[in-house]
Amino acid sequence: MKIYDVAIIGSGFSGITCAHYLKEEGIDNFCILEKNNSLGGVWSHGGVGSYPGAACDVQSYTYLPFLDETGFIPSKRYVSQTEIADYAELLVDHFDIRQHIKFLQKVVALEYVDFGKWRVEITNLESETKTEIFAKHIVCANGPLSSPRMPEFGGMEKFKGESFHTAEWDQEANLKGKKVGIVGTGASAAQVITSIADEVESLTVFQRTATWAIEREDQPTPPDIVEAFKAGGYSSKLRYVDWKGEYPPDPNLPFTFEQLHDKNWNSAVCDLLSERIKNDVNDPELAKLLTPDYPFFCKRVLIIDDYFTTFNKENVHLVNDPGGVVAVNETGLEMSSGDLHELEVIIYATGFDAGLIPFTVTGKNGITLADKFGASAENNFQMIEPKTLWGLHVNDMPNFYMMVGPQSLNPVTNVTLLCEEQGKYIAKLVSSMKLDNKDEVEPLAEAVKNWTDKCNVSSDGKIWLQCNNWYMKGTKDDQSAGRSRSKAMWMESHESYLNHLLGGADGHQDELLKFS
Repeated sequence: MKIYDVAIIGSGFSGITCAHYLKEEGIDNFCILEKNNSLGGVWSHGGVGSYPGAACDVQSYTYLPFLDETGFIPSKRYVSQTEIADYAELLVDHFDIRQHIKFLQKVVALEYVDFGKWRVEITNLESETKTEIFAKHIVCANGPLSSPRMPEFGGMEKFKGESFHTAEWDQEANLKGKKVGIVGTGASAAQVITSIADEVESLTVFQRTATWAIEREDQPTPPDIVEAFKAGGYSSKLRYVDWKGEYPPDPNLPFTFEQLHDKNWNSAVCDLLSERIKNDVNDPELAKLLTPDYPFFCKRVLIIDDYFTTFNKENVHLVNDPGGVVAVNETGLEMSSGDLHELEVIIYATGFDAGLIPFTVTGKNGITLADKFGASAENNFQMIEPKTLWGLHVNDMPNFYMMVGPQSLNPVTNVTLLCEEQGKYIAKLVSSMKLDNKDEVEPLAEAVKNWTDKCNVSSDGKIWLQCNNWYMKGTKDDQSAGRSRSKAMWMESHESYLNHLLGGADGHQDELLKFS
């Protein structure tokens, strides 16, 4: 029976990055289990990001990893989903990783079965059969944006027209000349709204909460940046994180982490953006409805061109109802106000269950990850009370690692930077254990408690406590259902996180981890 050194779940940038660093450490006996038939995770072809207008809202020059190594130059400042997916395919071939990938393999359960040994239960989505593999180490790189969150109102099955979630976009759907409604005003909603407005007969946007947005000012990659890429080192310079504080702050940053949480600075930004909305939107009353009443970045900010001006189009209508949609009937949506809206197509842009555990994880003595993280049927199996070390290690789960997991990032972290450091960390740890003839590692209970305590107070004084948002699992649906706020984020800066992970701010590996 073959036992892999490492099994990686997911082939987004976290999984690909970890695989690359494993190979750099000389570890070749690993596999990547991918439930789709393409690469890139959220950005994969046919994946959850395959809706009209899908694009990254972080500049491509800093978002895409390993650009200096591959020689790839992004076509523009904010690249589309298709280009990101194509780049993931290129990256895998450049680093000779494709041979390790098993496509259409959906992980349904992980179980610690013996000393230094995990069983991975898999459903083959092509043959619809169940199989299993065994591995010494497990890397969960399935990502927080992989499980669509459907709205929690009833009657969706009654609707006679077409309906789907943005993350499950019906590629056969024809929206031309139809009455379309879109529920939500987050990032995916905004990208769809600006992309389909000119195609449909009418577009009705159902908003419970207004959203801040700033212009991308997107443009093709200019010649000077092309030359900088060709000269080499440009991407590495942009992606460098000075977590040791060795250099003066970068004057080109739009804002610092500290400014974001400064009341006066944040208020001034809100005033500026409010004026922009007034200038963009012709109808003063509509402009008021589109202006948020919470701090800048309390919710995810839209980085997009033409969002507010789209509402000037005669066929685009805003329904602003704080109570939101309460039910779906055969012909459309029913609002808390009692209004009815007839539609031919309903698009649910209601985001993801970012704290969802998508498969069962059972560690030592039958303890599950759901037990550890406070996930239950009552809270839709959300990881609202995770207990980890650095968002990577969980005690009673030997050789189990999470990438971009809870307690490892704040809402303004560039996720692919985190992927690089976590992937590098895991690869070096697995390699050193092999050299030292160590078979298992897990964090000390005291180390987990200390990190969890830090995470639980890290949001104090931050803007993210000043509105309902998915970061804290404090959405209006969560509130109405009586669910507790999540404690799943590291709400200090990314630099401070790296100071703990790499700099030993609370102690080093030999002090915080137990090897055997």
